[in-house]
Amino acid sequence: MKYGIIANPVSGKCSCDNKHKILNEVARILKDTTVAGLDTKSPDEFARCARELSKTVNILLVAGGDGTFSLVMNNVSKEVPLGYLPFGSGDVLRHTFNLPRCPKENALLIQRGKEHLIDAISCDGKTKALFASIGIEGSILLERDKCLENNLLGFTAYGLATFKILFDGYIKADLRVSMDSREVATSNSLTAVITKLPYYGYGFKVVPQAQCDDGYLHLLILKAGPIGTLYALATSLAGGNRIGEYYKAREINITSSTEQLLQRNGDPEKEKRSHFSFKVLPKELKLIF
Repeated sequence: MKYGIIANPVSGKCSCDNKHKILNEVARILKDTTVAGLDTKSPDEFARCARELSKTVNILLVAGGDGTFSLVMNNVSKEVPLGYLPFGSGDVLRHTFNLPRCPKENALLIQRGKEHLIDAISCDGKTKALFASIGIEGSILLERDKCLENNLLGFTAYGLATFKILFDGYIKADLRVSMDSREVATSNSLTAVITKLPYYGYGFKVVPQAQCDDGYLHLLILKAGPIGTLYALATSLAGGNRIGEYYKAREINITSSTEQLLQRNGDPEKEKRSHFSFKVLPKELKLIF
């Protein structure tokens, strides 16, 4: 079995030198393994490196965070089986599939693992994601990145960013949602989460009904204020969020009364807009664990 490891040099707080050391140990466990990506200087260069490596291996392991996994899944053939070595902050995939935190333990799991077919989300017919949202998360993630630049740990940075955006007068939106053969309208929405996975980062189980392989998109619309949102986060950590309007459909189109940021797999887009479309891609990914 020929393995490839595509490693993001900037994911998480681990230095490149430490990543080199850890991934060389992983390569020794897996035997026939090529490690690449740590010398790339931009997302485009990293994506090219992932595409080239994927053509020469049987299984491609992604070493990084949720954003890194998203970049890889959007740039390599869906026929290439993927593994995951968590080096990020939120690590939604690790929480969803109960993967070990240690990359070496994950390597052993992948070595004896099975292939699982996972659905994906088509966002506006252009990019693929495993979870996305319209609303406050994009602003929170941008603020979190500022906190991370000040050397705060991931969970602390996310918490501080959440408090700042929540209590800083975030403007809610009215949403018109078209789902398969039905429509709903909601007012004062804080966020609309479209996902295949029950977890957000840091162990928050925001959409407990979501399943990765059922052929549906799972939508949660949250209209709570700051206190209600904190309650939702608290219950998400304590076993599963209990508030919000939940729906499921194969195709979802959303129009917002105000321009919003879309975030995909933990990465917010740079520009706001008011129209969004999502479609389920059944059995789009091959994940090894």
